[in-house]
Amino acid sequence: MANVRQYIPLATAEEVISNSFTNANTDTALISNNTIVLSELAHLKSVIGKEFYEELKTQHNNGTLTVANQALMDDFLVPCLSWFVRFEVINEIQYNSTSAGVVTNIDDFADVIDPNQLDDYKQDTYRKAEVFLHDMIKFLNEDDQTGNYPTYETNRPNASIAYKNHGIIFYDSIYSNQTTYDSWRHFCMCDDC
Repeated sequence: MANVRQYIPLATAEEVISNSFTNANTDTALISNNTIVLSELAHLKSVIGKEFYEELKTQHNNGTLTVANQALMDDFLVPCLSWFVRFEVINEIQYNSTSAGVVTNIDDFADVIDPNQLDDYKQDTYRKAEVFLHDMIKFLNEDDQTGNYPTYETNRPNASIAYKNHGIIFYDSIYSNQTTYDSWRHFCMCDDC
């Protein structure tokens, strides 16, 4: 395994703010490089595969992105990563660790939201990140992209999926490589899936 942790993150704090924050004046110091790398490792690396992740990190660090990889970064990966970073920094924005303990960040013109509202906010942020992630993976797997991302294609992670629906665990992996099959979960008739 190459040490790609030494390389620059796949997105900057400025890109994260412009792609996922409503307040463009958000302090970039709240979004550290370590938080961006944490988001890469937690939410992207296993989905796109270690080899493709390392290829993107290396090319991005060296300024040698292929045309296809640059398009993927600009149109899919950076917006997706931005929402995952926002998800990871929400607690840091809401709270602050001090020598006196964990305190709430609040200014003179704001009110602290209750824990249920914060939970809803975080869940909505994560949902948006997942929408971008699924769109990116769908793009990578499209027939018209064949040959554009050879490292991804030859090292594509196993797409086995386990998910819960109404308290039942479903495994949808046996059909993951067939292009004609679309899981029933995309056509669920209930209102709360």
